[in-house]
Amino acid sequence: MRPLWGAAARHPPAPLLPPLPPLSPCPSSSPRTIPHFGQAPLPAPSSLPAVPGSALRASPPGFRGNGERGTPRPRAAPAPPPPPPGSAQARRGGLGSAHPIMALRRPALLLLLLPLLGCRLLAVELTSSNTKPVVQEFQSVELSCIIKSTVTPDPRIEWKKIQDGETSYVFFDNKMQGDFATRAEILSRTSLVIKNTTRMDTATYRCEVAAPADTKTIDEINIQLTVQVKPMTPRCTVPKAVPVGKTASLHCHENEGYPKSTYSWYRNSEPLSPDTKSSSKHHNSSYTLNPTTGTLVFHAVHKGDTGRYSCIATNDAGFAKCEEQEMEVYDLNIGGIIGGVLVVLAVLVLITLGICCAYRRGYFANSKESGESYKTPGKPDGVNYIRTDDEGDFRHKSSFVI
Repeated sequence: MRPLWGAAARHPPAPLLPPLPPLSPCPSSSPRTIPHFGQAPLPAPSSLPAVPGSALRASPPGFRGNGERGTPRPRAAPAPPPPPPGSAQARRGGLGSAHPIMALRRPALLLLLLPLLGCRLLAVELTSSNTKPVVQEFQSVELSCIIKSTVTPDPRIEWKKIQDGETSYVFFDNKMQGDFATRAEILSRTSLVIKNTTRMDTATYRCEVAAPADTKTIDEINIQLTVQVKPMTPRCTVPKAVPVGKTASLHCHENEGYPKSTYSWYRNSEPLSPDTKSSSKHHNSSYTLNPTTGTLVFHAVHKGDTGRYSCIATNDAGFAKCEEQEMEVYDLNIGGIIGGVLVVLAVLVLITLGICCAYRRGYFANSKESGESYKTPGKPDGVNYIRTDDEGDFRHKSSFVI
């Protein structure tokens, strides 16, 4: 059966898709070509020449009328008129109804694919293989900054450090700044490598790229660097002796590690569980352990709490342990305390009695030794001494008798 190209050209069906808005041409690119089912590339829609209706009567080169691949065929004779409505050929459809759709489907498909395969706005774009790197102190770390797309041959690169709300330059004007000049370098044109990292390097680092030749000229990406620091030996405080039933507080702390350390206590090299109810070994102990502050509190110690205590501070970078310290829990001797009190009272009673006896025997009598003792002179014959209250002890009243 011969293809009905002529009938399709004379009676084109209604368009399958609404007309698309005109596309803006590429700013600086040659017309794109789209491979079309094994044929040679087609020119852009804007450059397609006008095709007369008679040209549609010929089969496409390299294809038969029924769509099979073969040798080119000569131009077909004019097709007969379309079958009358209601006939078997019209109900069955056929080449006369299929080829017009194929003739119009290719330009419509081309218009749909053109926005996807056509030109796109070029803009500088950054990416990173790791936006949150973590490194141990005194090790090296790479802050990844990768240019994903750009048309600028030599874009400008800058690195900045943001810490505690303050921004400072790390890499500017193609050279390192500050203390990074001796321990940092640029890798692969944009990435930053920091050597011998310290805890002060924990901050947010911003990679900025300026590409003047791109439509979007500037892009940036933030890298959050975390430098972990191993804990130092914690300071442990353990009481040496505690009576039974009293409260005992044990403390453990260090402030050098980053992130902040958590604490665990050990008695006789065995860990103390934070939850006493979940541990069968320590169900009789009444203590509270705070892993965040490192405080261990015994609310009422007993003899079983006696032992050697140590503490370990741990974070993501490592751990550190303090030396073991002995804590002794002793019983109160009530009888001994009462006996001691009685002995003290007896001693006080004896001291009191001794002092009273000494007073009675005159060992503590007062004697006036403020000068020479006054002695009453003897009475000579014929002289009378009369003592009066107004003149003192003695006064010479009568004269000597000669």
